[in-house]
Parts: sequence; C-alpha cells; structure tokens
Amino acid sequence: MKSKIVPFAVALLAVWVLVIIPFKIIGQGFLPPDDAMRHCAKAVSGKEWSDILVLRDGLKTIDHTGWAAILSSLHRVTGWDAHSLVLFSVLSLFIVFSIIPFLFLRYPEAWLVSLIIIGMVATGWFFRLVLGRPFILAMSIFIVWCFVWPGLKERKSVFKTSLLLMILAALFTWIYSQWYLLALPLLALLCAREWRAALAMSISMVAGISLGAVLTGHPVWAIIEPVKGLIMFSHNGQSEFNYMLPQEAVAGSINFNIIVSILAVLGWRMLRKEWDRKVIDNPVFILAVGCLVLECLTRRFSLDWGIPAIMVWFAREFDAFFAKRVDAFSLKRIMITVILAATVYLVIVPDEGSRWTAYMPKDYLSGESPEQAAWLPEKGGIIYSADMRVFYQTFFKNPDADWRYILGCEPVLMPPEDLKIFRDIQRYNGNYKYYYPWVAKMTPKDRLIIGGSPGSKPKIPELEWYYAAHNIWSGRLPRK
Repeated sequence: MKSKIVPFAVALLAVWVLVIIPFKIIGQGFLPPDDAMRHCAKAVSGKEWSDILVLRDGLKTIDHTGWAAILSSLHRVTGWDAHSLVLFSVLSLFIVFSIIPFLFLRYPEAWLVSLIIIGMVATGWFFRLVLGRPFILAMSIFIVWCFVWPGLKERKSVFKTSLLLMILAALFTWIYSQWYLLALPLLALLCAREWRAALAMSISMVAGISLGAVLTGHPVWAIIEPVKGLIMFSHNGQSEFNYMLPQEAVAGSINFNIIVSILAVLGWRMLRKEWDRKVIDNPVFILAVGCLVLECLTRRFSLDWGIPAIMVWFAREFDAFFAKRVDAFSLKRIMITVILAATVYLVIVPDEGSRWTAYMPKDYLSGESPEQAAWLPEKGGIIYSADMRVFYQTFFKNPDADWRYILGCEPVLMPPEDLKIFRDIQRYNGNYKYYYPWVAKMTPKDRLIIGGSPGSKPKIPELEWYYAAHNIWSGRLPRK
C-alpha cells in the first residue's frame, strides 16, 4: 500500500525520537560535568575571566565569543539561572546536531541507521553529544559541509554553496573561535583532488572567517588569539604524561570497530554489485578515515571530526540504498522507521553502567549554606585546588561570588609557577607534600580545596580543615 503522507510521517517520527532523547537523558538527573557549567555561570555572573580566574600574564579572556554572547543574551531576556542555561545548552545543541542531516537526505531513516551503527561501534560517543558545549555547534556546521561540498564543483550552484559556506565559516569563527580547524575540510578537498571545490571553499572560508572575526568586535584578537592559544597549549599546557590530560585530549588508538563497520558497508556494496570508486575517493571519506587515524595524536580528531564525517558517509550510503530499493510512498517505511527509532532510543537513553546518573548534581560548595560559607574564600580570596571539578562545580553554584580560582578549565591558563605546582601534584598522585607551595602563598582570605572521604582529612596540619561537601575538604589558615 502507498500513501502520500508517508514521507512526512517518516520525517516526523525521526525528528520526534531525536528531540525526545535529550529530554529523557536529563530526566534521569544528568548534568554536564565540565565546560557547560562554566560557560553558563559566566553568563550569569557578567564578569570577565580575569575576575574569575588567576590568569597568566597577557591573558584577558578565554571566551568562545559568540556562544558567550548567546548565553548572556538569554540570561538577560529570560532571567534563567546557570542551571536553566545548562539545560538549554544540552537540549538545543543535541537537537541541532541530530536533525540537520534530515535537510539533506531523501530518506531520513538513513540517518537513524547511521546513529545505530555509531552507538554500537563507538560506545560512549553520545555522551559527548550531551555536554552542552559549543564544539557541538561546530560539529553541526561541519556536518552541513559534508553534505553540501559537491555544490562547489557545479557552476550553477557554486555561488549559492560558497555563500552558505561563508556564512557557516563566520558562525564557526564567532561562536567557536578556533577558526583554524576549518583547514581540515579544505585539506580533505585537496587530498581528493577536488581543485575547483578547494579554490571556491578557500575564498568562502577567508571571507567567512574575516566576517566572523568582525562580529566578535575584536577582529585582530579573534584571528591571532586562537592561534596563540594553540601554540601556548602545545608548548606549555601539555603535560609529560597522557594521564594528566583531559580524556578528550589524550592520544588514543584507532577504533577498529569503526574500521570494521566501514569495511562491512563497503563489502555490502560490492555484494550488491554497485561498486563505485567515488564511494571512498571523496573528501568526506578521506577526512573521516584521516581523523580516525589521527586519534593516535589526540582523540579530538576522531571525536569531533572523524566520527561525524563517517556518520554522514554511512547516512549517504543507506540513503542511496533506500532510494533504489524502497518506494518513498510505501507504508512499510513507517514500520521500518518505528523499528529504527526505537533502536536509536534503546542505544542512547538507557542508563547503562550509570553513564547518565553518575553525573547527577551532588553536594556542591555553596555560599548560601551557613555551614559552608565560613569555609569558602572571603572577598578577594582565591580557591587553590588541583581538581578542575572544584572550579566547574563551585563556580556553577556561586557565579556571583567575589573570589577567584587558581585552576580553571585549562591548566595552561595558570601563572607558570602555579602550573608547575599543579603538575607536581599530578605527577606524584596528589601527595600532600606538593601542596605546600600553595599553602605558603595562602592568606586568611584563601582556601585550599582537596578531595577525600569523610575519614581522610588532608595531612596538612598547618591548616584548619572542614569536611564541607560530598568528598570535599576545605582548608584555611588558623584563626587567631
């Protein structure tokens, strides 16, 4: 049987399941544990980063300018607090990334198949998609490029496609700041010998990045500072050992499950006797495989670029298959989509291994608590800590507090002498001996925060200690 409402019904089902998924995850108590907290807390605080963190000389801001402007505007217009802004970040970014492919696919169910494959072979990747951070919007922009780049080759569509890519490059630069990452898709075009497309994209990227830099209000800063930050991180922020880095920044290993899934799809195409060299000799596939291999340098190549690119490649493969084998108006499509949507839901939503409930908000330090207030810094004080979670959680809970943090979202932002202290603490697994340089710098206004269970008071007798919150000890100089 056939019906003209089938394409609409299929699209509606596919969109519905992807919209409901982040709500279900949040409904289990999940809250992002890192940068989403500090982005939203800063929007509420209205402060500059120099008033929040103890920064090394020459640093004034570490913002993703456009994202900060969006969150600040939302706070002013709606009055949302930091928690509401985090929920908005998680929901909006997940939904935008998830539904963009429907604009370019003839068969939306092809994207659901791609999500299922990634859910099975890259276990845990969807955790990254609910972190509520602006890199998800950058990945969404990259997804659009993966679909529209062929338009750069055609004379009839090159202007329209170039204009779209220019706008996307401007948004990328304004929102995410790290404009140099746009070189990756350009390199992929060159590797695929798509010279005409590469030339058109080069022009649109230069124009878009320039426009995005102007939108920040500080065009020279927007171009120079991200590169300086990359160099600074490479030379000063890298630790001696992999375990000292954030999980997304560590060197990984090639995900052979993804490689096997790619080979399986290619083998399936060959069995159907539909082999075409362009299936692998194209910029999206080249970029995907290249970034999967570059995970050996840092996992972010795979997480932010390789996996999204291969998801588009999978979706295009299944879209082409459905177009040849499935009638667009067949009622069977609805049944297939229901099965695929249910599978996507079951792959992502269940709290397997406490992957969502492990990140429920706990007992954070709060200046509104009379018991905790005396053990938080006084006006103008500093929180010394070797755990970034202390910054994320405490700033999130106290965005208006009048103190600063020695360690924020990146160790490289710290003054060099404090970075050395921090690295020593890491290197020697939190040995109390290596906290003493900070103890020597403390004033009565400051606090030293160290993690530990209720029965494991830090062995630094020079300070008074109080078990202030869940697995958190706060130390201060003795009161006279």
